[in-house]
Amino acid sequence: MKTNRIFPLLVALLMGLLAPGGLAAQQDASSLAGFVANVSRLWAAGDADGIVALAPADGRILLDLAGEGPGEVQPRNAAAALRRLFGERENVSVRASRVTVSGGTPLRGFGELTWIARPRGVTDTLSSVVYIGAVWEDGGWHIRELRVLR
Repeated sequence: MKTNRIFPLLVALLMGLLAPGGLAAQQDASSLAGFVANVSRLWAAGDADGIVALAPADGRILLDLAGEGPGEVQPRNAAAALRRLFGERENVSVRASRVTVSGGTPLRGFGELTWIARPRGVTDTLSSVVYIGAVWEDGGWHIRELRVLR
């Protein structure tokens, strides 16, 4: 008798996974989560070059670091700005806090990091959110936008 109830549930679950976009959407979300986790590790390590290496093929990233105003920059400028930011602060913790696939063509998504740091030589900490705008290109996620929000 229990199999009579379980079978329709299993069929519905499989149909949902095999439906157009069902499994793909789950894979996109999990791959974006892994991508954001990787960015989190690079951010915690202060690896500006590693972060910039995740830019799309055109190399341009829309950058807004702590209210400097957004601007689309080349990789070397993005790396220099990130090195300056990391040089001014000592990381206390970095944690991926949100990941969302937003859709579109090319596929886009975003993630957020919770970043706790302190200015060098100061004991008080600052809490910021790092917004990562991502685009699916050439079979993988790439950073299209980085914003540090207070």
